[in-house]
Amino acid sequence: MSENPNAQPEDDAPTPFNDVERAIVDGSEGRLENRDVLSKIVMSSLFFLTTQEPTETSQNVEPLILQGPDERPVLAIFTHPARVAQQFIDSAPFAVSITGGEAFKQATGLGVAINPGHPIGLVLDAENVATIRGLLAD
Repeated sequence: MSENPNAQPEDDAPTPFNDVERAIVDGSEGRLENRDVLSKIVMSSLFFLTTQEPTETSQNVEPLILQGPDERPVLAIFTHPARVAQQFIDSAPFAVSITGGEAFKQATGLGVAINPGHPIGLVLDAENVATIRGLLAD
């Protein structure tokens, strides 16, 4: 059997693992409004990384904070374990579950990076996060 010379190369875009990733992809491709993407993020179960192992007596841990594209700090949150780069695991090996809404509420003065460094992700600057926090407070 010979190869088809007219065959198109396979799309190398990663496949979304869950609904929130699907919403991020659909939003980036213009198939979903920004408010609908944010609504899905707010309602979704996500997680952040920390250097400290959470325990029953010490549940307040410092999340992994990265430098965003604008050189300002961002809270790194993730949609799926496969979206975490090894470099982040090496520096902050413990995961803490959080909803997207809780993440925005905790990100006072910070931006938010969802799946930093991965094609299925996005970065919101501190001003956008503050706006979302205000909407969540209503």
